[in-house]
Amino acid sequence: MTEALYSQVHEALRARITGGELGVGDRLPSQAELIEEFSVSAITIKRALDMLRDEGFVSRRPRIGTVVISTTPGQDAPAHDAPGTRLPLIGYIVPGFDDAFGSHLLGGLLQASAHRAHVVVATSLGDPELEERLITEQLARGIDGLVLLPSSSRYIPPTVASLVGRRFPIVIVDRTLTGTPVSTVTSDNVTGGRLAAEYLFDLGHTRIALVQSPSTVSTIDERRRGVVAAHAAHEVRLKEAQVYSDVRSVVPGSRTPPEEDVARLVEFFEEHPDLTGCVVTEYHSARLVLQAARRLGRAVPDDLSIVCFDAPPEFVDAEVPFTHVEQDQHALGTRAFELVERQLGEQGDVAQETVPVRIVEGGSTGPAR
Repeated sequence: MTEALYSQVHEALRARITGGELGVGDRLPSQAELIEEFSVSAITIKRALDMLRDEGFVSRRPRIGTVVISTTPGQDAPAHDAPGTRLPLIGYIVPGFDDAFGSHLLGGLLQASAHRAHVVVATSLGDPELEERLITEQLARGIDGLVLLPSSSRYIPPTVASLVGRRFPIVIVDRTLTGTPVSTVTSDNVTGGRLAAEYLFDLGHTRIALVQSPSTVSTIDERRRGVVAAHAAHEVRLKEAQVYSDVRSVVPGSRTPPEEDVARLVEFFEEHPDLTGCVVTEYHSARLVLQAARRLGRAVPDDLSIVCFDAPPEFVDAEVPFTHVEQDQHALGTRAFELVERQLGEQGDVAQETVPVRIVEGGSTGPAR
């Protein structure tokens, strides 16, 4: 009789999965809810869920519950450790990373998670469709939480919205998602933009360009707001003609060759020969500005001072190490893990945190002539 009951529960739940009522990443009702729904014992429910797990349909995680990882039967179910011995599995998806930005963030996350969780890393290359697929794949692997650096701040992947809705542990890094109740950890980008512009003002520069990419991420908008605020504080107007927003080759997934960006930057500075300073919102864009200045015969920093965000170790640009706004990437990674770990213990524990930034002096800035 008991076997018949757990078989009935198993078949009913299996039908919901294979029939599309429950998709990958969806959580099954709690054990208490299933007991009430089917009017059976806890042992019956456990045996039915174990069968689904053994068939590869679901993953059963402490504090998380039973989550659908596949809608077709298979033999690829993740391994299950004995109760109380398994470390949480945390997914980390990022457009890409290098020594300028990303590597140290990942290092902070991995160091914080050592002996506390396993981390699965994937790169989306800035492709929203690939990002969505990677999230689904990591859910299928049975991740307990997700740390995500989205490719855009304006487009929220449907899977992310679903995870937020059901209070799945998730933390967004380096982006602000307005109106979405999700934990975030970002640098103080507005202050960073203000510090960069004020550094140039303090050197006597009053004709300052702002160079950025057309990337649809909140960090770029926040840095621009900081630059505008610094101009307002010094009673200097930042004219739209002084803003160049079309450095395309630095955007993840872009097919624009850097040489094309350099040529357009040459035209921009030729049209504005009075500019003596430049705030650049990304390190790789600053390298292109440096090339454009040299092509025009303008020495850095004698003729043009450049302040950017982020920079790898100085030996990479030993000729002209950039003055830059430094993000505490290690702290970003550490706090991202801590926030997702906190949600593993208490679902729905949403927090927004901002990490301070600072100016690091280099050889790309000097007094205005």
